[in-house]
Amino acid sequence: MKLRYTLLLLPALLAVGCGPSEDEVVVDELTGQVLEPATTEYDMHRLLEDTDITGGQWITVAQVQAFLQQKGSYLATYKDPAWNNKTAATLIVEQSKLQTISPLYMLARIQTESSLITSGTSTNLAKATGCGCPDSGGCSTSYAGFGKQIECSAKKLRGYLVDLDAGRATISGWKPGVLKSTSDPCSVKPVNKATAALYTYTPWVGAYAIQCGRTDVGGSSLVAVKYNQFKGEYNWGTGGTTVTCYSGTVEANVAVGVCVQSSSDAIWRQCQADGTFTAGTTTKPTTCTASWPYCSSATLGRSVPARTCVQSSGDSQWHQCGAEGAWQSAPTAPTSGTGPVGTCYATYAL
Repeated sequence: MKLRYTLLLLPALLAVGCGPSEDEVVVDELTGQVLEPATTEYDMHRLLEDTDITGGQWITVAQVQAFLQQKGSYLATYKDPAWNNKTAATLIVEQSKLQTISPLYMLARIQTESSLITSGTSTNLAKATGCGCPDSGGCSTSYAGFGKQIECSAKKLRGYLVDLDAGRATISGWKPGVLKSTSDPCSVKPVNKATAALYTYTPWVGAYAIQCGRTDVGGSSLVAVKYNQFKGEYNWGTGGTTVTCYSGTVEANVAVGVCVQSSSDAIWRQCQADGTFTAGTTTKPTTCTASWPYCSSATLGRSVPARTCVQSSGDSQWHQCGAEGAWQSAPTAPTSGTGPVGTCYATYAL
């Protein structure tokens, strides 16, 4: 995936020992953009920790939204029409957590590929994560669009980790403890799964690593720079000791024991003590401490998923499907697309 130029705002930690002079303009050979000198340096064999890639499951949509606003990002006001007008923050959190990928990592990926986290314009929106955009040139139209880019990026990274967890190399041959050449070229032996996955996604070390780093390409080392920068710029919390599971259907974290009937396939899943959902069944588990089932709608003549907003034929008022299958009054649904339990999953007007 092509690495997009991003400005580095970190204070200088280590001086670059060689390369262009301070006043010399360096152009990223992948993007044609001006690249700033490296201001921090990482071990190219250990760019990030595994938990950096898969952690952060407690991060909420509200936190990501606040961070985008803090950065003056175009994404702070963007809603994707191809995804039920979901906000960028919702898509980042929802799609990342569906694959057990850290939303904070996804923010870093977006920034390194498209600069959209700090950009006030929509430039590169259709290729926000560089997914389906090989270094050889061009981007696949199959992954065009912000929501598709987030989904594609999260799924690909999860696929790499599935292979690595099983003791296999990734699709391009990256694996911890195995020496392999990058496109720089550099000889890298990843010490963990996170680093192997990063090089599978973008096989360049780039200008921000202490060994074999280049000064004319962003590379995977830039992902580490942006991850740690973003980590320190906002109080993301630690999730505390309370275990929860993120549900895209509810669009929020739910407590252990809570059961959710998924909006994607109507399957029931229950939050477990390790922060993951069970594989699921067609019938509601008998041990649910609380539940989010589909709500029966007389107006539509069928049941609909949680968060669905419907204008009732009985009183012409708007209602939203909530916990325990109960309809809640949602007068703001037609104007804001939200109700008492969050963004409307879908809206049905008379």
